[in-house]
Amino acid sequence: MKVEDFIRDINTVIAKYRRLYKILDVISITFLLYSILLITNMEMVFGLFPALEVYSTASISILGASISYPAISLFIISVACGLLLTFILHVRDNKRSTINLVEEKYPVLRERLSTAYDNREVDNIVVADLQENVTRASANVTHEIFLNKKRLYIGFFSLLIAISLLTYVSISEYRISSTPQDIIAPLLPHNEGDGSDLAVMEQTTNNSDNSKENLTGETSIVVVEGKQVDLTLPPGSGTGFTQGEQSNNTPEGFTPSSAYDINVMSSQTYSEELPQGYERIIKQYFEKMAGK
Repeated sequence: MKVEDFIRDINTVIAKYRRLYKILDVISITFLLYSILLITNMEMVFGLFPALEVYSTASISILGASISYPAISLFIISVACGLLLTFILHVRDNKRSTINLVEEKYPVLRERLSTAYDNREVDNIVVADLQENVTRASANVTHEIFLNKKRLYIGFFSLLIAISLLTYVSISEYRISSTPQDIIAPLLPHNEGDGSDLAVMEQTTNNSDNSKENLTGETSIVVVEGKQVDLTLPPGSGTGFTQGEQSNNTPEGFTPSSAYDINVMSSQTYSEELPQGYERIIKQYFEKMAGK
């Protein structure tokens, strides 16, 4: 076997082992994170967002099992985090070349394998003799020597723990007492003395002002048969009096008449000069004002 063929074969074996490590890590981290998210009631986060609140209680049937949308979303988040963390853990794996790994495992090939591979295009007696010695020594290289058993055992053990934890959480539905609302509440700013009493007072004042009848405000105009009629009350009318303005305004030297029984009496005569043709409209206007 040529040196380049030997390197290519060992590189394929190492890549296969690395994929096995990555798969174990992705599954372990995903199941572990998903279990933690379920235990901490993170599916309730959907209720905190009005746009996602409608999906907080929705579910979908998969193979006869009903799975809620929050649970599916948490699993997708766990997978994404598992892939990211696995990439970070194995980012240095591809930086080590296959030749360095072979020379590390087999000291007899140290520097000889790299020299023979670098001069594989050179044709002379020295290079030919070096490649023959490397080829003879590489026959003793086995694929199992590149399997990191310690790393493999840790991966399987982590996967077993993650699967056991997820199974227990799913069957027992174990959850902590805290909710995402309890975790987020201390992080939100507390508005102390935000002037809520003042706002209530202003609202009460505005409502009181709006309830008062504005008789001397904007001009009230009624259009009748193409003519505009001004129905505004003169200033000072309808203002009444307030408490505190009551006083004894009896002129000095005034002698009241003797007491007599007060009875309801009707006015003898009453005349009122109103614009001709508008008596009914003016009467309806004042009746409406009196009924407010």
